Amino acid sequence: MSSYHPQDQTLAQLPSPSAEEIAHSSRVIEYIVDKIQQQNGVIAFSEYMNHLLYAPGLGYYSAGLSKFGKQGDFVTAPEVSPLFGRSLANQCQQIFEQGGAPRILEFGAGSGKLCLQILEKLNRPLDYYILDLSADLQQRQQALLREKLSFEVFDRIVWLDKLPQSFDGIVIGNEVLDAMPVSLLKKTEQWRELGVGFDGECFCWRDYADDGEAVKQIQIIDDALGPLPEGYLTEINLNYRPWFQAIADASNQVVILLVDYGYEQAEYYRAERSRGTLLCHYHHRAHDDALVLPGLQDVTASVDFDAVADAAVTSGFKIAGLVSQAHFLLQNDLLKEADFGYLDEDTFAQLDLAQQIKTLTLPDEMGERFKVIGLVKNLDLDLPALQPRGS
Repeated sequence: MSSYHPQDQTLAQLPSPSAEEIAHSSRVIEYIVDKIQQQNGVIAFSEYMNHLLYAPGLGYYSAGLSKFGKQGDFVTAPEVSPLFGRSLANQCQQIFEQGGAPRILEFGAGSGKLCLQILEKLNRPLDYYILDLSADLQQRQQALLREKLSFEVFDRIVWLDKLPQSFDGIVIGNEVLDAMPVSLLKKTEQWRELGVGFDGECFCWRDYADDGEAVKQIQIIDDALGPLPEGYLTEINLNYRPWFQAIADASNQVVILLVDYGYEQAEYYRAERSRGTLLCHYHHRAHDDALVLPGLQDVTASVDFDAVADAAVTSGFKIAGLVSQAHFLLQNDLLKEADFGYLDEDTFAQLDLAQQIKTLTLPDEMGERFKVIGLVKNLDLDLPALQPRGS
């Protein structure tokens, strides 16, 4: 892979950053270049991605730039419609009624809208924990929830910067797994992990290692599904197992509900998917060059749901089910939550609500591309919304 330069076609097709954004990106570049120089001129892509997204006060999710909604870089399901959170709340209520502890822990709460939607639907004081590493996002969440919720409900929300030592209840993660740093690998006769260097002007691709854990994992997949073609580029996420293990160690009875975009393994590593799934978002423009606009764009990779399931089972969880987002929401009374009747003759409001439903459920929107996986530890639950049709 060749070095990247500013006049590259990718950057030319993106909106020009503001002076404030350029200044912020320069600080991010300086921070990462220092890390590269400390490691003999190259760092693993996974480390580079971690710095891009989570460097204290600098990373994409740590800094104060707008990220969500029309004024940000992308739109998540809670931004699309409150029906998403209300349907998810219905699933939570079903779990509570079957003996699940009435507590919720949300990872990466974004704008805070999902928390708002869930608590408004449940309509009762509830212990609700938000684990978010961004101080800026915590402040934005607090401002929104303080304004919208009663004091009694708001007072039960607790913000965390690490897992609690003991937690029983429901863990929720909407678009959390795709934001975990991934290892980037390329097959050139043999598999090699890619790293990132700095050529004096810009970040550039460099070989990193051919004997690390990510290489071992992709070789296993290649043997099972392949052989994948020469030049194949893809990702391995080594964070699933420690993440699930940390939750397992901190809990006795817990349900995990994760919503994200991705594939089962055979689909993820199709020969035709030769450029991987790495995806960047900047001002609602999507592309695949993670070396441009450091600190200003989101960088994600699709989820390998088989790897997620394997990591969860190894950590002591049982698989409650894997279904499309459309199936999960519809089974949790999405259409009842819509309740067109209350809109009376407001045609525009009805059309807007219909569009929200389409965006959340249609196959060519979020309905099939996003999936919901449920994981359970030490609870015997009936969760029909997580069972595929006909099962």
